[in-house]
Amino acid sequence: MSTTRIDLIRHGEPEGGNVFRGRTDHALTELGRWQFAERVRRFDSRWTRIISSPLSRCHSAAEQLASARQLPLLCDERWAEIDYGDWENREVSEVMAEYADDSRRLWADPLNFCAPNGEPVPQLQQRVVAAWQELLDVHRGEHLLLVSHGGVMRVLAQHLLSLAPEAMNRLAIPYAGLLRFRIDHSEYEGKAQVWVSLEGMDGSVLRPDDQEAV
Repeated sequence: MSTTRIDLIRHGEPEGGNVFRGRTDHALTELGRWQFAERVRRFDSRWTRIISSPLSRCHSAAEQLASARQLPLLCDERWAEIDYGDWENREVSEVMAEYADDSRRLWADPLNFCAPNGEPVPQLQQRVVAAWQELLDVHRGEHLLLVSHGGVMRVLAQHLLSLAPEAMNRLAIPYAGLLRFRIDHSEYEGKAQVWVSLEGMDGSVLRPDDQEAV
């Protein structure tokens, strides 16, 4: 038996306010950079490599950490956030008022949701699961740090843990939230077996004025 560990961390707070950000490439705020560094401090591990979404709110922090730790860094488009189409970079409250029926479907039936001219959620999950499987095939036995987005983390968790679709939006993943998965590889009667466990989760909201010792 061998074990692979993959830590998924969401980017810190980006610029731009409360918008449907998706593929809009906002940089991190000063608070966002601190949030990422603080979560890394709390869950510090001997990662073997870092994988990142190409969007700057993920890639900038991943690049800085990889440089500081002298770790290989892979940038993969498949870990980018969902494309919100016509909703991109628009205020959430404004969109929810204008597209009331569509926004209700986003929360009630997320796996069948697609923003106008955007990326369907099933398509997002398909590319994310394919990227995940590739990590397990290529980097089996390693401990990876994956820097990505809230939507990406939710659809992956739904798939790996067989959650009800509506449970995705009840999974709190704040800025710099973290999920730690352990993947045990074994064989039974000549067939490969993969067992996935959610080994750790930190969904606490990070603020500089209420740091906790870990």
